[in-house]
Amino acid sequence: MRVLILSDIHANFVALETVMADAAGRFDTIWCLGDVVGYGPAPNECVDFVQAQVDLCVIGNHDWAVLGRAGVDIDYFNPLAREAVLWTRRQLSEESRDFLNSLPAEPLEPEGVGSVLITHGSPREPVSEYVQTPTIALENFSYFQAEICLVGHTHKPAIYRWRLRENRDRYSMRGRRNGTPVTVDFLIPCEGQCMRLELTGQERLILNPGSVGQPRDNDPRAAYALLDLDVLTWEQRRVAYPVDLTQSQMRVANLPRRLIDRLTFGC
Repeated sequence: MRVLILSDIHANFVALETVMADAAGRFDTIWCLGDVVGYGPAPNECVDFVQAQVDLCVIGNHDWAVLGRAGVDIDYFNPLAREAVLWTRRQLSEESRDFLNSLPAEPLEPEGVGSVLITHGSPREPVSEYVQTPTIALENFSYFQAEICLVGHTHKPAIYRWRLRENRDRYSMRGRRNGTPVTVDFLIPCEGQCMRLELTGQERLILNPGSVGQPRDNDPRAAYALLDLDVLTWEQRRVAYPVDLTQSQMRVANLPRRLIDRLTFGC
């Protein structure tokens, strides 16, 4: 089965449409790792798409904040993110709100596809934790048993590879499991290259596809990934979309200028 992996759409429907056009004919099912809304100008359109087209979706911290649910205090958001959350609350339809409320906060294990876990932040703290260093990845590997864990939230494509053997790579983090040496390597996936996933009893992975609507790795192009569970490959994809169109929609909505400008630079 070929899976289209989306994450952190953030109400950027222009980017989402471009991703779907780029991925057309290359997937059998769609999974979304959360943060359908927040920041961008088209929350209801993005929710409608996810509700109609996505087969599995978990809730993200911005989705949760927009709903005003306990556990995410928007006072801890930066002022720009908080303003976007409050704006999104005013825009959401009841149907969109009901759908977001239906999304699970706990990690999902899709049935019939092998050993896979999907979550927004991390297995340890599914809604809020950022997995963005080998140290944090190493700690999280003890919170799940699946061979593959899919996460979003950081807006940066990444691969963390857990192995039961010594490794002297300077980007690795060492630890132990029941006295056995463990390493976690940090890899940045190459765009357009199919990486074969060598899954054994000695190797497991945390995979992050990056963000569709709000990239933060200094590349403004929308990011997504294709996971082929039959041949066990991961393909990182980037696609340019008309950023200026999303920005013009944000200006009409009177969203903060800093949120508008950052899309130009992917930061």
